[in-house]
Amino acid sequence: MSSLSRNAASWKWCAITCLAMVLLSLLPQIHLWMVRGKDWNGAYVYSQGDEPLYSAYVNALINGRTRKNDPFGGTDSSAGASLPESIFSIQFVPAYATALPARVLGISASTAFIVLIAVAALLTSLSVFRLIQCVTSDHRLAAAGTLFVLCLGRFVGRYGLFGTFLDIGFPALPFLRRYEPSAAFPLFFVFQLVVWRALTNENKRRIQAFVILAGLILALLVFSYLYLWTAAAVWLGCIGLLWFYFRPSDRWKTIAAVAVITAITAVALAPYAYMVLHRAPTLDEQQILVVTHQLDLFRVHEILCMIILVALIIGVWRSRIDRADPRFIYAASLAILPFIIFNQQVFTGRTMQVFHFENFVLSYSTLVGLLIMVTLFKRHSSSRGVIWMATLSFAYGIIAVGLPSRLLFMAGAISNDKSVPVLMRLQELSRKDGTFANSRTKDQASTLVFSPSVALVTLLPTWTSQGTLLDVTGADCRGETREERKEIFYMHLYYCKVQSNALRKALNDAPDESADELSNVRPVIFGHERVFPYLSPQSAPIQQDEIELEVQAYEAYIDSFSREEALKRPITYAVIPIKGNFDFTNLDRWYERDAGERVGDYTLYRLKLRD
Repeated sequence: MSSLSRNAASWKWCAITCLAMVLLSLLPQIHLWMVRGKDWNGAYVYSQGDEPLYSAYVNALINGRTRKNDPFGGTDSSAGASLPESIFSIQFVPAYATALPARVLGISASTAFIVLIAVAALLTSLSVFRLIQCVTSDHRLAAAGTLFVLCLGRFVGRYGLFGTFLDIGFPALPFLRRYEPSAAFPLFFVFQLVVWRALTNENKRRIQAFVILAGLILALLVFSYLYLWTAAAVWLGCIGLLWFYFRPSDRWKTIAAVAVITAITAVALAPYAYMVLHRAPTLDEQQILVVTHQLDLFRVHEILCMIILVALIIGVWRSRIDRADPRFIYAASLAILPFIIFNQQVFTGRTMQVFHFENFVLSYSTLVGLLIMVTLFKRHSSSRGVIWMATLSFAYGIIAVGLPSRLLFMAGAISNDKSVPVLMRLQELSRKDGTFANSRTKDQASTLVFSPSVALVTLLPTWTSQGTLLDVTGADCRGETREERKEIFYMHLYYCKVQSNALRKALNDAPDESADELSNVRPVIFGHERVFPYLSPQSAPIQQDEIELEVQAYEAYIDSFSREEALKRPITYAVIPIKGNFDFTNLDRWYERDAGERVGDYTLYRLKLRD
């Protein structure tokens, strides 16, 4: 086959693979479009709880707000009221990469997120395909391997639909969480590809170009996503040491390449360190930074990587694998990676939500390592084997994406879409009510929105710029303490006229299914690490006496509620669902309501504090 024919065949396989992954990425959105039809209002389907926070920040940037802003609080950083750095403002590259094109094109943050998931699937598929193709020189295996890696990244783990060792993970494609890590995720594999090309190339000019490009990519990752850039940096150290040891003739080239990449990255780390030093004082608690030196050796990825390492060692021992083979070194570097990632705290004494490494990085790098290891034992892939791998991987992907979407996420997506009209109405009002004018001059939003629906509050900053009574990002962006967050949530519950017995049931994880106003109360009161133990190795179960103390604290709060308390967070708008019998008693005690404006399934009230 001629070179031209091989290139044409390669791009054909690549295009088919990319198209398949784009289709999978859009499957839940297509489902919503089919269900809503002409009634679709523009909502995007999200399956990962942090996505509305990211789309809220993107919406703030689309509206021209500052890099340091609190999207739920409705405030921006200014000379007179400077905000600390947050996870959003430090990891700003993906946000601006999404927001700036959206602003130019005049599209909403919701539409930008629909486009983003398709673009991320396309670019990730392309980067994984090119990486596997370059390492194996087999475009058919690269196509099947891309589907294998991306579709089965959550096949083994602890966070599945049924809670078993082999499971349907949800979300099935965690790398597509928008915009972290999806917007920067392809760069993780592009970085590996460029480093591979630098280490395997003999042309000095090309080596220099690849090394500089690798350094720039890693520098870009530094401001994109903590778990991607740290994993990429650790992998660079792994492959650099292995290449140095197993290929003596390349030692000077290896040292020079790693040194240049490190030097370029160090330049980026200087401003990064400055930002981190000026982070919100509560950010470590919010991100669950844990002090520990405990070993962590029995995670699923470590077990799989131990199997890979044992197979590679046996292959070298039996002379089936040449230990100087670049593919052997690359597979070994990926297999060593989880052991370092999961045990770096032995030396540093710090660890933070390592499940992010599992879900968003190591699930995929481990499968790439497994695939490369198999190719070392089986030199040539059969057409039948490649077709079966691609077919089964894609079939699993359809089930893994479609089933949770149907069972878990579609009802919420439909409800969110029905709330869009009232949110768009609020956006219209934000241009007249002083929201934009005051966002940079006051340390608290001049317009706050109250709603008993926590789901609506969560979606609100994706569409409009008013602040919310429940400042969901206050701890990340403003440094609100847990006690302050509790007090704000108590105020929300007070206006909803939630009784102490209902709070007790919710804190015992047995709330009334219709009690949307109590959504997320357990993480707010006790912290995410107490509610979701996998976030921290030091998580302690919630005790009944703790629940009773919180209920008593809430009772004391509502008994002592005064006008001074209401003035701490004055409300401008109330968005109340038409269905249901909302009790206005506590809200009307402190506020005067207008007649209300019917918008879709909600009534929008303008409020004024009583004298």
